[in-house]
Amino acid sequence: MDELLAVLGGVFSWPVMLAILIGSVLGIVVGVLPGIGPGVAIAVLLPLTYGLSPLAGISVLLGIYCGAFYGGAITSILIRTPGEASSIMTMFDGYPMARQGEAGRALSIAFMSSFVGGMFSAVSIALAAPIIAQFTGRFGAPEFTATAALALICIAKAYKGQFAVSMMSLGVGLFMGTIGIDQTSSENRFTFGRPELLTGIPLVPVIIGLFGIAQGVILLATKPKDKKLEVPNAGLSLKGFFEPFKYKKTLSKSVLLGTAIGVLPAVGAALSTSLAYFEARRTSANPDSFGKGNPEGIVAAEAANNSNSGGAMGTVLTLGIPGDAVTAIIMGVFIVHGVYPGPQLFVEKPELAYGIFGSLVVINIVIFAILLFTTQYIVKLVRVEERVLGLIILSLCFIGAYSSATSYYGVLIALIFGVIGWGCAFLQIPVIPMALGLVMGDFFESSLRQTLNISSGSWMIFWNRPIAGAIVLMTLLTLLWPYLVKFKKFAMR
Repeated sequence: MDELLAVLGGVFSWPVMLAILIGSVLGIVVGVLPGIGPGVAIAVLLPLTYGLSPLAGISVLLGIYCGAFYGGAITSILIRTPGEASSIMTMFDGYPMARQGEAGRALSIAFMSSFVGGMFSAVSIALAAPIIAQFTGRFGAPEFTATAALALICIAKAYKGQFAVSMMSLGVGLFMGTIGIDQTSSENRFTFGRPELLTGIPLVPVIIGLFGIAQGVILLATKPKDKKLEVPNAGLSLKGFFEPFKYKKTLSKSVLLGTAIGVLPAVGAALSTSLAYFEARRTSANPDSFGKGNPEGIVAAEAANNSNSGGAMGTVLTLGIPGDAVTAIIMGVFIVHGVYPGPQLFVEKPELAYGIFGSLVVINIVIFAILLFTTQYIVKLVRVEERVLGLIILSLCFIGAYSSATSYYGVLIALIFGVIGWGCAFLQIPVIPMALGLVMGDFFESSLRQTLNISSGSWMIFWNRPIAGAIVLMTLLTLLWPYLVKFKKFAMR
């Protein structure tokens, strides 16, 4: 009870509640505005969280993370423009409903389904996290090395048809993580005599450049709109809020699927929404109505979409491994405050670990309340010119890059990686593996070194320890699975 009261006291303190409110509003706005996304917004605002307490700083970013999912549904339904990749499935049935004069009903269904998904994932992962942390608490260096390797392979495999390019991007990120003074030998690595590189490449300017500056340049290059965008009436429907509960089976399957997939590294909400949508269609009594304005399609997509957030944070807190760009950036807040996520977090700082789950619950309530009263005004943001957004993003990026390093060195790093990010976007090279490689590089290297020190350089330690061996086997199966499927088809001819 003392721990619970400490958690509630932390979450309901005015700095954290103010952070939740600001993050939630920004998240909804980011979801509605074209071409931004939570990754860009979080990258831009990351330096502003360093003066806050760990829980308040993380709550701001989680508010943006969750709010963008809600906001993305608005543009998907009203103007057939998904604010997020994960909102594409919502568009299939939401937009036809809006065209039929039922925009308010579609939005109400989407918001309630998102609310149920977000609340379920936050509560269920909060209950499961201590058990997972107890299990992962038995992990040693070999298990953490194997888990990090599996996560890195999953990140690269998430980009179908681009595995080789993703691995190269990941390799660049891992290489960047080695720059600086080696903590074991105290040797300078790849510094080329530059004193600025002795402490390594700073994470925050890199993130700002890859995501913020690159996207700002892309928005600046966007052609102006030929005509004023027409947006349907966005009034909400009280009856629509209760409609998701008519599809109890679809709602329950979708939140379970979204939470489970959220736990997996590098998979993301886009896959969970697709699987939930097509599963709802497969089991529906009227599958042909999907894509033509079936409310069940919105329920499946939005419930799965928002239930990812709790699962993704569960992986960060219990294993210390980010699953996507957003959670990787959020990990940066932990590290800046000297807090390292993982199973020990529940022992050393349980009030922070449980406070984050408490914040997720409050964030969903706050976002739902905001949307209840302001949706008709928020939708007007879709008319904002992309080039204006680009200028705002670039301005905030330069301010954030300077403040993160308190010198023009941070701005220079952000500019360099902004050019790299823009070039990668032009060539369709994924930059998320690069960012995750930089975040996880130090952890992966130190765990691997510890493992080889324990085994006197023998790689057999991974097979001699059952948990590590099982994780290595999963990694190999992840790598070889497509070839095994092809071999099976060839053998069956």
